[in-house]
Amino acid sequence: MKGLYQMNIKEIPFSYFGSYMSISYSDELGFTLKSLRGKSKKNMDVLRIIPTVNNMPVDYEFEANYFSILIKFNNGSISICFEGDSKIVFYGKGKNVGLKLDTLPIYNFEYNYLMGKKGSEYCVINSYKNLTKFLVFSVNGKVGLSQNIFIDDCASTNKANNTSIIDVKSNSDNEFICVIEDIPTHMKVPDYKEYNFETSLNSTKKLFDEYYLAQPKVDEKYKNSLLKASYINWSSFVKPQGYLKRYTILASNSTFLGAWSWDHCFNALALAGVNDKLAFDQMAVLFDYQDEYGQIPGSLSDSTIRWNFTKPPIQGLFFSKMMKKINFTKETLEKIYNYIEKQVLFYVKFKDSNMDGIFEYHHGNDSGQDNSTIFKGAMVVDTPDLTAFIINAMDMLSKVAEKLNRNSEKEYWSNKADELTKLFLNYFIVDDLPVARETVTGEILSNNALLPLVSLVLGNRLPKYIRDKMIDLVTSERYLTKWGIATEAIDSDEYQDDAYWRGPIWAPTTLLFVEALEECGENELAIDIAKRYCELVDKNGFAENFNAITGEGLRDKSFTWTASTFIYLAAKVYEYNSQRINNIK
Repeated sequence: MKGLYQMNIKEIPFSYFGSYMSISYSDELGFTLKSLRGKSKKNMDVLRIIPTVNNMPVDYEFEANYFSILIKFNNGSISICFEGDSKIVFYGKGKNVGLKLDTLPIYNFEYNYLMGKKGSEYCVINSYKNLTKFLVFSVNGKVGLSQNIFIDDCASTNKANNTSIIDVKSNSDNEFICVIEDIPTHMKVPDYKEYNFETSLNSTKKLFDEYYLAQPKVDEKYKNSLLKASYINWSSFVKPQGYLKRYTILASNSTFLGAWSWDHCFNALALAGVNDKLAFDQMAVLFDYQDEYGQIPGSLSDSTIRWNFTKPPIQGLFFSKMMKKINFTKETLEKIYNYIEKQVLFYVKFKDSNMDGIFEYHHGNDSGQDNSTIFKGAMVVDTPDLTAFIINAMDMLSKVAEKLNRNSEKEYWSNKADELTKLFLNYFIVDDLPVARETVTGEILSNNALLPLVSLVLGNRLPKYIRDKMIDLVTSERYLTKWGIATEAIDSDEYQDDAYWRGPIWAPTTLLFVEALEECGENELAIDIAKRYCELVDKNGFAENFNAITGEGLRDKSFTWTASTFIYLAAKVYEYNSQRINNIK
């Protein structure tokens, strides 16, 4: 199994396009089946996968690639792959080889069911701890259930020291096929068809290869990372169920089980020009729940909608970028226009409480940079990036209005963007640099955070002397390291190597600055930072964020916007290098 598709399953979960199931490995629990449903976030583990011989656990070695897992032990093996997006197939070989599936019950009402006719029993797992259900059956083996359940007269959320283990044993031919199937609602019954492991394996490989081969071209040195990034995104799609009306990329299928309302933009941009329907769906999935006031949820999953935060309104800016790669139909442009117009009007009405025309973040989470030092005072804050994003959105509305032959609306939004730019310059620019202010008092917030400099996304709307000073600062040794742009100046007393938005390098800020530098005509600088990011993830993987000084991957090691940003920037670097070669010729 070694080779091109080999993966580190300790860092990247094993999953399948559209599935709400994954398998991971940890030194503590070994292999575990996890639920990817939003309601399962606090306790993702459904069960432990324990290979047995003569019904006793055995030591084993394993190999994993993007399509299958091979568990090897003395005199036997168990292979695992997906059969479509709702079933996982286990193929065991060897004398008296079997499986124990420890369902890890937590609560005193949490137990499972042995069902079916004698000789063809199957189990239903009712995983109370993560609010999911699964079907377990064997086509040619035996399924049993051993439980030690304590049920008292207290509430079902009381914890208890219970056990519930499903045993799967091989048949007389010393092999078995076991299937675990997701039950999305109430119940299913076993599908005792003929399961062919190799057929399932080849089908999975074909589906992934089709996705991977559609990705943009990158330099040869980055092809292995492109493969890994493609798998992370492909395996993080979940299918339309519950609240999700479209195929949706999770922020992460390790820890962040939903689409967050700025993560989705980076995933959409990476898909633009690759799979335009999926690209638009990544944007639209949050707008499916845009409320009457124009707000979109802060995050969305199949089973959760969160309204208490909004995330930065970068959607207008990203639709503008996507329009360079996708020729949207008139009908789709009208949808986009309506989405962003309502969103802008939401900010006008609800995010300007003192009605000074400047937009405010009520909480750090609303900015996306949750714990940036800008927000250390726990107050409502005016930061330049937010108003800049609204100006970007107004510019997008003007462009789309022109495409739709709505000339009066084109002029209206163009004038609004001009007026807001003047207000931005008067309010935020001090000594030729943007500052953040406390909303209530207007007092300047002294800090070394990167966040105010994100307003460089205004590009040529900023006077050149201001642009130049901002660029000089963000590309100085205070922020720009060997690996990229730190989120807190590294000479700041508040800088920390691993403190979320108080130092580490992140994918979204990297992409925003690369694009902003291009808008300012600084193409060489933009490519330089894009190359640093590509080198960073090529060396250290697709972590949630990275130590700005050492480049070490931090937190979640399989994050989709990290992968999507790499795909987008690596393609940009490839185009730049190709153009240079052509110019030399």
